[in-house]
Order: sequence, then C-alpha cells, then structure tokens
Amino acid sequence: MPATRASVTSAPLAGVRRFASPAVKAAIRRRIGELAGLLCALLGLALLVALASHNPADPSLSTATTRAPANLVGPAGAVVSDLLLQGFGWAGALPGLALLAWAWRLATHRGLGLFPARLAALLAMLPLGAAALTLLPLPGHLPTLAGPGGAGGAVTAHALYDTAGALLGPFGGMAASGGIAGLALLLAIPALGLSPAEWPAA
Repeated sequence: MPATRASVTSAPLAGVRRFASPAVKAAIRRRIGELAGLLCALLGLALLVALASHNPADPSLSTATTRAPANLVGPAGAVVSDLLLQGFGWAGALPGLALLAWAWRLATHRGLGLFPARLAALLAMLPLGAAALTLLPLPGHLPTLAGPGGAGGAVTAHALYDTAGALLGPFGGMAASGGIAGLALLLAIPALGLSPAEWPAA
C-alpha cells in the first residue's frame, strides 16, 4: 500500500519534471525570443512609418491644433515623430533601425547580449549621429526647420566643433568633424547589435 501511494504521488512530479526538461525549457525560450523579436519588429516599423509620414501641421508638443493627425500611426506617431525629427533630424530614424536589428537577432535566436550596453550605445549615438549630419552640407530646412541633425545635433556639433577649434585652431575643427562621424559609426556596431559578419545576412 505505501508503495502504491508513493507511485501515485510521484506520477505528477514526474510529469512536472518532463515538462521542465531542458528541451522544453529551450523551446519555451525560443518561442519567447521569437515573440520578443516580433514585437520589436512591429515597434520599429511603426516608428519608421511615423517618421516617414510626419506632417509638421499635425498636433504635437510643438504644434497646437484641433485638426486630426495625418500621421499614419495616429496621434502617438505625430508626437513621437515630431520629437525625434525636431531633436535629432534624420538621426531620429536610428531607434527604429535599432529595433529592427534587435528583432532580427531575437527572431534568429542570437540574443541581444548585454542589452543595457546596447541601449546606452544607441542613446549616445543619437546626438553624435545628429551632430555628424549637422556638419554635412545638407539642406538646412529638411526634414524640419531644425535642420538635418535637429536641435540636439546642432547643439552637440557646435559644442564639440567650437571647443576643438578653440584648442587646436582650424585643424581642431576638422579633427572634431572626423571624430564625431567616426565615433557615431563605432557606436552603431554595439547599438544595432550586429557584428560586421552579420550585416550582410541582416
């Protein structure tokens, strides 16, 4: 009788152990990674669509109006696109591109590694990328009146360029321009989460 009772009570535990086997845990982790990748992809696409359909006349933090937003992502897209384009210009697309890169890594089970480091690299790349765009000979009124690098890019570019120029003269200004662009490109590798060998596959 005790043996029978033990076998009855051990049956559910055996089922739990089978459910929690390494193979099942690995499968669950893969499904969670794929779901996270899908969510990142949808969010990245929504962000890029919001930027592409930005309309300066839409209601946002810088525009008070009662008109319905023309942005394809709705009121949220109008506000977010205005913030990114006014703040960082064309570099405002970097978060959307990073989300798509993260989605690819998650969906292909490569993982994101040290995610806080990737997020910090992305946040640092935003003003530097915007500053690099500010220093390029691009139309000053696109994508918004704040310019190709937005207000944040202009502030960052002038601060670094003027400081280097004051210390080293004209050579300092040229070195600052090259350094800003080079550092932004270096930060793109950890921010997007793709190794040089993975860029062609992505």
